[in-house]
Amino acid sequence: MKKLYFGSIFSFLLILSSIFLLLNRSSIAVQEGYGSQDEYVPNEVLVKFKQDVDDYFIQNAVILVDGKVITYLKEEIDPLQWTSRNVALRSFRLDPNLLHIKVPEFIGTEQAIYLLSLNPRVEYAEKNFRGTFDVDPNDDHFTKLWGMKNTGQTGGKVEADIDANDAWDIFTGSSDIVVAVIDTGVDYDHIDLDANIWTNPGETGGGKENNGIDDDNNGYKDDFRGWDFADFDNDPMDEWYPEYHGTHVAGIIGAIGNNDEGVVGVNWNVKIMVLKMADEYGDFSVSNCIGAIDYSTANGAHLSNNSWKIGGYSQALYDSIERAKNCVHGYWGKLFVASAGNDNKNNDSNPHYPSGYDLDNIIAVLATDHNDDKAGFSNYGKTTVDIGAPGGSGSGSETKDIYSTRRGDGYQYKWGTSMAAPHVAGVAALVLGKCPPINWDQLKQRIISKKDYITSLRNKCVAKGRVNAKKSVYDAYQPGGAPSSCGATPTAWNIIRIYWTDNSDHEIGFEVQRKKAGEANFYYLRSVNSGYQSTLDEIATAGITHYYKVRAYNLAGLTSFTNTASATIPTGLPAAPSNLRAHNPSGPDGVILRWSDNSNNEEYFVIERKSFSDPMWQELDMAGPNETIYIDENVQAGETYWYRLRAYNPTGYSGYSNTIEVEIIIY
Repeated sequence: MKKLYFGSIFSFLLILSSIFLLLNRSSIAVQEGYGSQDEYVPNEVLVKFKQDVDDYFIQNAVILVDGKVITYLKEEIDPLQWTSRNVALRSFRLDPNLLHIKVPEFIGTEQAIYLLSLNPRVEYAEKNFRGTFDVDPNDDHFTKLWGMKNTGQTGGKVEADIDANDAWDIFTGSSDIVVAVIDTGVDYDHIDLDANIWTNPGETGGGKENNGIDDDNNGYKDDFRGWDFADFDNDPMDEWYPEYHGTHVAGIIGAIGNNDEGVVGVNWNVKIMVLKMADEYGDFSVSNCIGAIDYSTANGAHLSNNSWKIGGYSQALYDSIERAKNCVHGYWGKLFVASAGNDNKNNDSNPHYPSGYDLDNIIAVLATDHNDDKAGFSNYGKTTVDIGAPGGSGSGSETKDIYSTRRGDGYQYKWGTSMAAPHVAGVAALVLGKCPPINWDQLKQRIISKKDYITSLRNKCVAKGRVNAKKSVYDAYQPGGAPSSCGATPTAWNIIRIYWTDNSDHEIGFEVQRKKAGEANFYYLRSVNSGYQSTLDEIATAGITHYYKVRAYNLAGLTSFTNTASATIPTGLPAAPSNLRAHNPSGPDGVILRWSDNSNNEEYFVIERKSFSDPMWQELDMAGPNETIYIDENVQAGETYWYRLRAYNPTGYSGYSNTIEVEIIIY
């Protein structure tokens, strides 16, 4: 070990102070209370040393805070590698005495600055402050959007808003994200919306011409911008005069930002998929809604906004929303944002649909007013409504309501949970654009957990608060270390298990990428929640080599990938199961069979049975791949049964397992 010498009594005292702080981490932890880490980069310090200080003393000062030097090329190096004489190792090319250093989280910014400031060779040590542009978008009517930025302009509470401005300092949206607006249609030619309208890449007309051909073979001819499920044609223009409900909703989600026109949406850049399900009178049926939801699922929308209600419970509608949750589009699933209703009722005891369906991918939204209270008209529910968002007051004072786009390049005020839901859908799209690997489950939990706590909403919704765009798109720390030791193992005819070692902290989850032999590039397969270190590829193809790699992510960034792992599902006959046994055969659950799965390429198991009264073997049932348990409930007391099973894949059957005899006891 290299021995360090310090040329003063001060250095010795500094060492003792550092050791004390490093050992007594409870004292170090108080650094979290010093100011807001939103204002500076955590665990980084800019430290300026006085002129003519020997490199040796600078190195030791950095070592005392367990720091790394960040070079001007953004490489982290050990302080013993650093020298002021090597320009490539400097933090700033023109100032060899100014160092940009990174310290461990358990020391933190405040403690590092304190320790460094004790050193008489340090001229100053300071935080690496974050900067913002501190400007509003130049859209003409931005000051009317109190839900985005509330300065008290309507007589309400300052900052009773979604912190959109602070979010836009970080991110303003992505045109890669598609939000389906399932509503009365949208004025897709509106000057504040046209550039953010989704166009179907599979249709050759590009939204301008009809060729009468279903180019993408999805059943809808010339569906350039979406579809009209009310009139069943390819023109989803908003015709509900004078409401123009869908156009208003679309503007909240994605009116073009900073374009010197009108208003701005939560996303300056996004794609609005226009799905019209109501006619010019605002009338619609469940079948229209299901058609629109299924269209959005099949055509790649990442989420949908649903500012509407139906008259009763519909299982068919429920099933369509569940299909969106389980869709294999990107192996991702789809979030369904829904308004909670405008009847000032408790949805826990008075169900409201579709927001009240018991489906995890629904996020139900109540309305808040410009004072950050629940709007008087808004429904609520401690367990059935998820979060609040600006929806207006409905008091008759237009300025207290929500201002957004209207057909014909116009604008208007509207109120309702119909206006609250698109604020949340807009935030969801903003998060997705900033962190594309995030899945619907992580997205929903993030929006709920990153809310602003509002006292008046404490018993009104799950989040006990209102959506906050800035908190939703911001993470102070990138994930720590990259995951490693990725491996892959086939377990069934179309299933490969992927596993890795989690070396990260602060991650939201892990992104798994895949490519098959013969494919040029890896592509997104699925996202896995933090805390897990394995997942299944359940759409693998037998006989083809699959390659996998994994990385951690959060809203601050991504780690590097793991090594690449590979696996191939064999195409031969599966191995026979073994060790078939019966558990608790006389219990109320019937005969519980268990066995050992010895194959890694079965499609399913076939279970056979015979008895004294029926001595011929019969196929009893099938068990899925990787299953090792089956319950035979159709048994009779006093009867004796024999069981066996074998594995199957398209190549053929395995041999049989052992046979087990079970006597059903008479009580």
